[in-house]
Amino acid sequence: MTDIKTYTIEEAIKKVKENPKEKFNPTVELHINLDLDKSKPDQNVRFSTSLPHGTGKTKKVMVMASTKISNADLQINEEDLGKIEKGQIKPKIDFDVFVAETRFMPKIARVAKVLGPAGVMPNPKTGTVSDDVEKAVELIKKGKVDIKTEKDLPIIHTIIGKAGFEEKALLENFKEIYNNLKQNRPPKSNPEWIKSVFISTTMGPSYKIEISGL
Repeated sequence: MTDIKTYTIEEAIKKVKENPKEKFNPTVELHINLDLDKSKPDQNVRFSTSLPHGTGKTKKVMVMASTKISNADLQINEEDLGKIEKGQIKPKIDFDVFVAETRFMPKIARVAKVLGPAGVMPNPKTGTVSDDVEKAVELIKKGKVDIKTEKDLPIIHTIIGKAGFEEKALLENFKEIYNNLKQNRPPKSNPEWIKSVFISTTMGPSYKIEISGL
């Protein structure tokens, strides 16, 4: 059940760190409600940013490139696209992120119906289409996150780290996302477009953050 009291971001982070009862190190999540009209294409939000302290999660990165990418977890070629179609290479199981060299995008379009719904279709806006694939993979491994509104709702769900992170690290990761979000406000949206922000662990209670002054 969501706590209806409002907390400063510092207080909310303290609460989140105090609360986990899980034996594992839970992920700290951020949920942001926006005043946007999702029926209009220019009212979507999508950008990427690198968290200064990383996410605390290791992402498996698959690539398609013309040279060997040493820091990739999986590298495929054109023939392997058929394995994606047949379910022999599965998004979110065999890889979490797909980075492709620009020249391969027309070929990758054939598996868009598999990659799109899984949220792993390479996209220039998220830095997953690049002519420097090795650099793109390096950024992802360091803690790059893709921030985007839900398909049908003006809501963003993302992560800012693990409950085991120091409070300062969670605060700085939060500020990185929140400041970038403000810079990516759709031009025709309400100036007071950020309606509410909540922070929680994956299975724990959520805390509403006081956003005035942030």
